[in-house]
Amino acid sequence: METAWYFRLFFVYLGWFIISWLLYFIIKAKRMSGPGPSRSWVTAFWASFITGFVLTWFIHYSIDLAFWVGLCIVIISEVVFALGYSAMREHPEKKQAVVDWGIYGVSRHSHVLAGIICVLGMVIMGWGSTSVAYILLWVYFALYVMLSHFGVLNEEKLNVERFGQEYLDYMKKVPRYFFGKI
Repeated sequence: METAWYFRLFFVYLGWFIISWLLYFIIKAKRMSGPGPSRSWVTAFWASFITGFVLTWFIHYSIDLAFWVGLCIVIISEVVFALGYSAMREHPEKKQAVVDWGIYGVSRHSHVLAGIICVLGMVIMGWGSTSVAYILLWVYFALYVMLSHFGVLNEEKLNVERFGQEYLDYMKKVPRYFFGKI
């Protein structure tokens, strides 16, 4: 039996993308600005994202246990995004340049962690698939994690240049992702 066209991971990926940006605009994360990554990092990010969109078009999922577990993981990633955006709102009582409250008191790069968690959720949603595209999704996940990590290293370098000692102190007390003192 052929799977219906709308049971594709593409629509989950698209929904995650749209919801993440809607959260950004609804919560008004004004502190998420600055020089940003270089043009090559932005190009790599968008190439990765487009690759994910194309790849997930070819992966079907079923409404089974893997779907529900994956969906819960994707929802958790959106909560992490929302917590990060909330911390990045303007807080008149908090004048320091480096945001070290909210989720940024637990993870220096919660937005990257949320993206990795979401892609992992989508990989789990497609668990029953035996297609070559699903195997490529695992490869994509590994490459996404690596690209994200190198992007984080680049971002930290920019933040040290931008914020100086305040960011170095922040790096000493808050882990890069979620655990340990990395």
